[in-house]
Amino acid sequence: MGTESKLMNSSELYLDLLLRSLKGTLSDSVLWRTSEIMKARQDGHRGNVMISLAGCNELLARANRKFERYLKPLGKTASEVLELDGKGLFDYLNWMNPVNSPHSMCAEKSLQNLRKCVESALQNEVPGDLIETGVWKGGMTVLMRGILKAYDCQDRKVWVADSFSGLPQPDPETHLKDALFYDLMAPLEYLAIPFEYVEGLFRRYGLLDDQVNFLKGWFKDTLPQAEIERLAVVRLDGDLYESTHDALTHLYPKLSSGGYLIVDDYGVPCGCRQAVDNYRAAHGIGESIVPVTETVVYWQKR
Repeated sequence: MGTESKLMNSSELYLDLLLRSLKGTLSDSVLWRTSEIMKARQDGHRGNVMISLAGCNELLARANRKFERYLKPLGKTASEVLELDGKGLFDYLNWMNPVNSPHSMCAEKSLQNLRKCVESALQNEVPGDLIETGVWKGGMTVLMRGILKAYDCQDRKVWVADSFSGLPQPDPETHLKDALFYDLMAPLEYLAIPFEYVEGLFRRYGLLDDQVNFLKGWFKDTLPQAEIERLAVVRLDGDLYESTHDALTHLYPKLSSGGYLIVDDYGVPCGCRQAVDNYRAAHGIGESIVPVTETVVYWQKR
């Protein structure tokens, strides 16, 4: 076996281990938590979980009261606007809960999709850096940096863009669906994960170096000023309309031909899909949208 084959096998082993670690399959606490959530779903959404079904139904009832002036003219409840009942909210809130959760809440298919896109960009020499907007614990950006390390790529950077203080509060006058979704995220502190945690996660994986650049703040403020020339892979995970639209506006023009645009929240009951569809229509983007999971999609830029 030649040296190149040995190096390739070493890279494969490293990336496989990295993926399994980020996904949580090496952690007893993550496996226990996942098992409890699955058992609860099979038992009428009852069991040993962080947020009960009764709590989820109360959150929806509270949203009905809080946003009554916006819902009443529509003749709809919060659940109907979001197309999300208490059991659906139960699934979202318990999977998104950061306690004893993996370093990425993304499914195996999403992790493999990101790996495939980054590896393709490297193999086809698509110019540019890698970025994720909205990183939660940072797992997907850790994977980006790990892939660069596995292939000894030293001339690209990973950009880690997040407010590190949760989702921006939407205006119900213009984005009611997002405002409702935001309100329901209150038990999770609006998905806030501190900067120190994310930076520490890179350090724990041995991947915190000068190829990792953090962009701390709202996308509308940080992305226009970021010293990014070109991008090979863009991963959007901003959930809401404005976060997604801001990221597309400032990053898509920098995405190289042959590069990949991944949208994490396209199937989530908030404004992300509308933002993507509006941007594509306004800019004549005709590339086919390829599904990865029920919520994640991507396309390759021509």
